[in-house]
Amino acid sequence: MRTIKTIRDVPTEELVAGGAPLCAGCPGALGLKLALKALGRNTIVINASGCMTLFTTFPFMPTKVPWLHVAIENAAAAATGVRAALEQLGRNRGVNVLCFAGDGATYDIGFQALSGAVSRRDDFIYVCYNNNSFSNTGVQMSSATPYGTCTTTTPLDGQGSANMLMRKPMARIIAAHGAPYVAQACISDAMDYMRKLQKAASIPGPKFIDLLAPCPTGWGFDPSKTIKIGELAIRTGAWPLYEIENGRFTLNYRPTKLLPVREYLKSQRRFRGISDGVVRDIQGFINKEWKPLLQGSYWDAAEY
Repeated sequence: MRTIKTIRDVPTEELVAGGAPLCAGCPGALGLKLALKALGRNTIVINASGCMTLFTTFPFMPTKVPWLHVAIENAAAAATGVRAALEQLGRNRGVNVLCFAGDGATYDIGFQALSGAVSRRDDFIYVCYNNNSFSNTGVQMSSATPYGTCTTTTPLDGQGSANMLMRKPMARIIAAHGAPYVAQACISDAMDYMRKLQKAASIPGPKFIDLLAPCPTGWGFDPSKTIKIGELAIRTGAWPLYEIENGRFTLNYRPTKLLPVREYLKSQRRFRGISDGVVRDIQGFINKEWKPLLQGSYWDAAEY
């Protein structure tokens, strides 16, 4: 694959066909399309049950690479098996094993399989398309759901509060496992995401990318605004873009000044009705997180 440095380096070949029965503006479909542009034809996709399960509904197959659909809890275990089979067949060289799973299948139900595969140092790339909830089953809370978010299981309480728990720091947890490459990305910065995928592919062992995937259906915004919402998450500091390579932290986006997080929150139905106090709490969490991030002190930052 050609190294992607500028937009002119992005392959024109499409490895994902159009017309899949997903929600309008689905960020998961875009995340997979960009992943295959970065990784190329020599890729095997492993999909845990979730939103993207609808992508390949029999008898239709919109991907032009192999696709393995497994249960919600075992995508990483399947990656172990696929890699072992490739090695046994002598066909391991140059093949990317890509897990593409939602946050429910990553942060929660599939965490044990992911933890085990990373601990074994199996060679695969794991992308979590993170829409902050169990969107496929009704937008229930997951442990990726941020503080202050309304979901069907964390509705407003009548006093302007909804989910009062902090998001699980998944990238930090996988980095603490000793994974050689861990990153946060967003579908709204396609070049950053694709560069991270190509870097991950060049590194042996387990690699993890937490990809923010703004969900029009679950978050409550017009499908035409998917990219804009992701940009606001980045520019307000609600979703920092960074990578950790062999323990070395790099902040990939350093704004001159962060936008107020209220700009991000007011664009989505899931934050409609939360109190000014909750908004101040969220802004405070972000301000506290970014001070050590800007100093390169990743392990001192408490993530929102």
